[in-house]
Amino acid sequence: MEKNDFEELVLKIIKDIPEKFREQMKNIEILVDYDNTTTAYGKDKDNITLGLFQGIPNTAKPGHNIIFPDKITIYKKSLDAISRNDDELKANLKTVILHEIGHYFGLSEERLKELDCYFK
Repeated sequence: MEKNDFEELVLKIIKDIPEKFREQMKNIEILVDYDNTTTAYGKDKDNITLGLFQGIPNTAKPGHNIIFPDKITIYKKSLDAISRNDDELKANLKTVILHEIGHYFGLSEERLKELDCYFK
């Protein structure tokens, strides 16, 4: 998938998030890394990372202190590697974005699995 098409898809997925959640997403950047893949943190080093949330979950943010923006990075090269075609890439991208936004809202890996925002 071409870079422009991929970026438009990212924006569409974000736009399709229910407004009650989208309006709570403040001080966050969503970036696409086109060149890198990275391995997962923790025990399972054979898995590639598809997306990464870096920041303080909304549930743990201090009062009105000034804090740096949270960041979600989407790894396109990693998504390409696990997707057989554009339709699968679209589905995988949506899962990754919702998964990382779930972390932004303070959801654990276990809760994201329960909500089906996780790869099986």
